[in-house]
Amino acid sequence: MADHDAESPSDGRPGWLSDNIAADAPTTEEATSLASSGPPVNVAELNASWLKPMQRMTGLLAHILALTALGIVCAWANSLGGLSWKEGEAKLVFNWHPIFMVIAFVFMTMSSLSFRMRGSSANRGITKAMHVSLWSTAALFMVVGLIAVFKSHNDPISGYIANLYSVHSWVGITVLILYALQFLVGSFSFGLKIMNLSPVTKARMMLLHKFFGPFIYTSVAITILLGIQEKEGFVGCSYAVTEPDLFPIQNLGQIPTSCKISHSLGFLVLFTAMCTLFTLHEFQGVAINRRTE
Repeated sequence: MADHDAESPSDGRPGWLSDNIAADAPTTEEATSLASSGPPVNVAELNASWLKPMQRMTGLLAHILALTALGIVCAWANSLGGLSWKEGEAKLVFNWHPIFMVIAFVFMTMSSLSFRMRGSSANRGITKAMHVSLWSTAALFMVVGLIAVFKSHNDPISGYIANLYSVHSWVGITVLILYALQFLVGSFSFGLKIMNLSPVTKARMMLLHKFFGPFIYTSVAITILLGIQEKEGFVGCSYAVTEPDLFPIQNLGQIPTSCKISHSLGFLVLFTAMCTLFTLHEFQGVAINRRTE
């Protein structure tokens, strides 16, 4: 009986995953439209010819943008007074929160793209270990980031602040729960192989894993953006106007420096997520011969 967990000699995928893809993959005739006359077109090869290089570039760009975001969030914390872990300096203790969350986002980006790196199929075991390790490291930084928030909000010297009162906090906790569930199910199903799953069940679980992974990653990016917006509300990013502000671009210089930095951070997180999702997306063939009138 064939070993369904053995790696495929052609692409390094597990047998159960390759078999499932082969069974579900559309044929050339299904992938191309024959609404008009013309020779059949191999859509998969056509897509790979121009999308694969673009995805390699966006994968590299995602890493660069994520690391840049890390530098920017450190500059933002510095503009807000710096860092501390002492009682009585709650605002400075809080500044650890965005730093740790962006660090977690950086590790999530690297983990998400680990299977898209060159040579990742050569040794799938190492790639899988890297994926899990980076995901675990991101989780640790998230936890420490949460500790920083609760420590700053429950400082007896600086004064107590309510916890979990904003959309940012509610969405954040929800995303963390999904993050933990994704990690546990993935570890037991594909990593530790504690659950004795059939090849068909594994293939189905992988479909769900590949959906929730990018969804959770995107949700983390959205949560970071919500957090930036909330913090900017406390900082105060507006400027005084005495007449209709019809051309706000003329007043960009009046926006506080810390807000300009946080705006830049938001754009970096947004475009990092876009590049990562583009790199991860598995583009399907479109009907080449279909008439468009």
